[in-house]
Amino acid sequence: MSEEKATRLLVAGVGLRGSGYPNARNTLRTVAAMQRVEVIECGRWLPEDTHLWKITKGAIHRSLPFFARLLAGNVLSAMRLLLNGRRGDLVYVPYPSLFLLWLLSWLPCRWRPTCICDAYITVWDSLYQDRSTTAATGWLSRALFHAEVRALQTADHVIVDTQANARHIHQLFGVALERIHAFPLALDTTLIPTPDRKNQAAHRTRVVFIGTFVPLQGTTVIAQAIDMLRGQDSIEFTLIGDGQHAEDASCWLLDNPAVTWLRGWQPAEVIATHLAQADICLGVFGGGGKAARVLPFKLYMAMAAGKAIITQSAYSVPDGCPEIPAMACAATPEKLAEAIVALAKDPERRATMARQSCDYFDHYLSPPALAARWEQMLARSGKSLSDED
Repeated sequence: MSEEKATRLLVAGVGLRGSGYPNARNTLRTVAAMQRVEVIECGRWLPEDTHLWKITKGAIHRSLPFFARLLAGNVLSAMRLLLNGRRGDLVYVPYPSLFLLWLLSWLPCRWRPTCICDAYITVWDSLYQDRSTTAATGWLSRALFHAEVRALQTADHVIVDTQANARHIHQLFGVALERIHAFPLALDTTLIPTPDRKNQAAHRTRVVFIGTFVPLQGTTVIAQAIDMLRGQDSIEFTLIGDGQHAEDASCWLLDNPAVTWLRGWQPAEVIATHLAQADICLGVFGGGGKAARVLPFKLYMAMAAGKAIITQSAYSVPDGCPEIPAMACAATPEKLAEAIVALAKDPERRATMARQSCDYFDHYLSPPALAARWEQMLARSGKSLSDED
């Protein structure tokens, strides 16, 4: 009996990477370690310090040169893909997948490869809803929206991060639900500190927030809650991040000796250090919309590190995952402040939540859990291709 051939997974397009967009590279690290999968690069990666929120800050037309270069890079990747591809190959298109998929959509179906794309964040959502950079009714918004509809409907498999985002992609962009997979995000666990089981009651309770200051994060809600807790000498706060809502939050944080704010993008080792020292990690408090559809990457990190978590009540999870072991509250400053005080005063509950966080991550969100999802999807893709022969 002949040995089963390896599945060739061609990585195409122009992808984002680095600490701001780690998912694709971490996913490829996980997939490359799987048996009978050969990963082949047919695209390129943008510099690690490329952040979409910086490029699109302000008037949207100022970012057009960047997107034009991105489109040109995808044209070259599409040519390389078509020249190097074989029958039976699968193609993985990391974020932003819009450009390559849009180009491939103009090919006859019989010439298109089987494509797997990332859609954790769609470009249209990111520019016109998540960050509220400009009106979503202008001609440029409409053109981008229709381009993304065409692109996503070209993909054979669309990967999102939660069940709510799967429904969102289905309803907004018209992608069939059976082609959408709500997979966990991919985390490089080597960057996560080992959970600390020591009694942390001897020092002030350390509350840590990590994230970009954009609407879905609810950073102004967090800042207002911190302001309400002025004078709580037993609690200290560390904020790590920057973004378009940073100035809105800053007025509530001025002259507060309990606050340390590391603005600007921080290297992974700095984030790991503060994560290791945290007693409580904060999630998102942006209310409805995108904020209610995500399980943010920072909470993956917090659970992997064995931390107690406070986040808003409205959130979603990947397929097959129960609710996370977190203290959930309404996305208001008053309720968040109450939750912080309650958990700060209860070290035993924090210790229990920390253990539950580790167990949840290992079972549902870890690299082995993600690899199992990919193995199932690749097996189904391989069967589909065999059926066509």
